[in-house]
Amino acid sequence: MGDSAGRGANPPPPESDNSSKRDLEAADQRLRQVLGSTDGIVIELEPDGRCLAVWTRTDELLAAPQASVVGRTLEEILGADVAQPMVERVQRVVSTGQFERFEYALEVAGGRRWFCAETLSVSPRPSVTFLIRDITLQKTLELRLIQADRLAALGTLAASVAHEVSNPLGYISANLNFALSGMAEMRKALLGANGTPPDLAFLTLTLEECREALDEARQGTVRLLHVTGDLKTYARGDDSIEGWADVRQAFESAINMAQGTIQLRAQLINHLQTVPSVRGSEARLGQVFLNLLLNASQAIPEGASDRHTVEVRLGVEGPWVVGEVRDSGEGIAPEHLKRIFDPFFTTKPVGVGTGLGLSICHSIVKGLGGEISVESTVGQGTCFRVMLPLREAATPPTPEPI
Repeated sequence: MGDSAGRGANPPPPESDNSSKRDLEAADQRLRQVLGSTDGIVIELEPDGRCLAVWTRTDELLAAPQASVVGRTLEEILGADVAQPMVERVQRVVSTGQFERFEYALEVAGGRRWFCAETLSVSPRPSVTFLIRDITLQKTLELRLIQADRLAALGTLAASVAHEVSNPLGYISANLNFALSGMAEMRKALLGANGTPPDLAFLTLTLEECREALDEARQGTVRLLHVTGDLKTYARGDDSIEGWADVRQAFESAINMAQGTIQLRAQLINHLQTVPSVRGSEARLGQVFLNLLLNASQAIPEGASDRHTVEVRLGVEGPWVVGEVRDSGEGIAPEHLKRIFDPFFTTKPVGVGTGLGLSICHSIVKGLGGEISVESTVGQGTCFRVMLPLREAATPPTPEPI
């Protein structure tokens, strides 16, 4: 009877199973205590963006309450536009096994916040665990520095921009006056005198001259629209790093703004090719290229523009979009190359540079998942090289030591 009862009863769970469960619960509790003292979020995602688990001290930093997040995809939680770049990164980490770091902005209960996501682990199953930190304060300060650098560059450009605007205004005014004068002559000829028929040959010639003058005036207004449009876009900027950016358009806008400054010192050689769009911000890329162009022109002494060049290149190399700005200026001393991207380091005279431009370029390019490097020889010139990942690009390569 006792044996029969023993055979019919469920055996007690092995002690090892209970111990493992207690260990997991204790580890989970420790993780929540650690996160409770920070603004961190730990989240495990499947390749399709489905949330397997999430740990955080509060729902304030989540786009939806924690209880409703597990089991849903990022697209269901955030919407397709916001979720797509994140899912692409998760899939890339799963396929390559390489760790990744990226920043993004998100609307949460407390308003718009900036976050930094870093890969913690790639588990044996096809999923990725991310540590996400709230970097809103840091990002706010960084954006202020970027805006300050943007305005400093506009100050440097002020004289050349005034020249770029005054030239079209001059011939717009002259052509409009010519057209008005021609129209007055045509009116006089059409009214005639003493019943004399109008001179059709004269009218045809004058009308064609007026048309040409108005067409040149129209071209001048288009040039003004381009200059002022580029300035407006550059001055306004944006704080978004997601979306698709036309690298060639960003490069050309920077060239349009810097052309007046460059022409005083060098000849511009343009080798820009059409390249695929990359993930990023067009305004930020424009700021990078404008800084590099201004640095290139300032490295060349005035008065010898026929002997110096600033060469720009844009193309695709493997999984990268590569942009280059090369000058034939004074070059950078070897002892300065190691510090060239440090904040507030500058080799320019007092009052010429803030020492923030290249540091901000480095920050922007790294934030877009790319790399920026420099090669220079004293007396022969400098080349800055910007590498931006294509959609399927892997983690950027580690740059060679300078």
